[in-house]
Amino acid sequence: MKSKTQDLFFIILNFKNYRDTIRTVRNIQNNVEYNSDYGILVVDNNSPNESFKIISEEFSDDNKVYVIKNKINSGYAGGNNFGAKYIELHFPECKYIAIINPDVLFFKGTDLSKITFLLEKYEDLAAISPVHLLNNEFHSKLLAWKIPSGFDDLILNFSVLQKLFDKTKYKKYEINDDKLAFVEVLPGSFFVIKNNIFKHIDYFDENTFLFCEERILAKKLKNSGFKQAVYFESFYLHDHSNKQNNLKQKINNYNTLLKSRIYFNKNYNEKYGKSVAFLLYLLYPLRIAELSLIHLLKNLLKR
Repeated sequence: MKSKTQDLFFIILNFKNYRDTIRTVRNIQNNVEYNSDYGILVVDNNSPNESFKIISEEFSDDNKVYVIKNKINSGYAGGNNFGAKYIELHFPECKYIAIINPDVLFFKGTDLSKITFLLEKYEDLAAISPVHLLNNEFHSKLLAWKIPSGFDDLILNFSVLQKLFDKTKYKKYEINDDKLAFVEVLPGSFFVIKNNIFKHIDYFDENTFLFCEERILAKKLKNSGFKQAVYFESFYLHDHSNKQNNLKQKINNYNTLLKSRIYFNKNYNEKYGKSVAFLLYLLYPLRIAELSLIHLLKNLLKR
């Protein structure tokens, strides 16, 4: 019989990649330590393949793993919210939600009880992420970033401008005695958040399908007086290879990103948002031209 008293729940959002999801669940079970009972909730985001059936059968006898299916593919925010609301309904004693991508892995002996201890120590601290390692490499710019404000998204919109003038990067991290660095935006690949605060801000904003969920969450937390932090005594691996091999995929990906940036600016960039949104629309052909040129040059260099 499955327990109803887990105070920490992992939410893994699956879409078609059942192999990665199963690997991540097994990795959590083998490598993560916690001083209380925890559960793992797999949300299948209406995969068009046999993902839900395969994952359900894989963990049918596991009393810590729950597998549910969303009726639609509602994207990152909607899918994770579907899981969070399921936990709210069925596990009201849950104190912490761990949002985790299905391509995230942990080192042996990763102790999440240290993270939940620090969440309780700081009353205004809502969420903590360990140090993010992308494909076994450390990139300081991927640890966290600042909430874009003003006309930041116009700079982020173009690769050349972003490399030269990006003001959302942290140049340094001030680490306190608890090995925490307070930041604005945490990566969405893995973080642990207090469930009561997550509910208080009404979870993720579901008006984006993909991209910008982290910055919107950070903005909602900041507006409510809460903070986020990176914990520099713990690490996780994000096994995320770049699979955008053709120009059409890159343009489709950018179109989704553009929609999210426009929504963010219209609704969360109070002072300049409408102007930024209009300019992003206006500059669309120029960004597509830049994408095409970069794609062409990379292909030429490979020859």
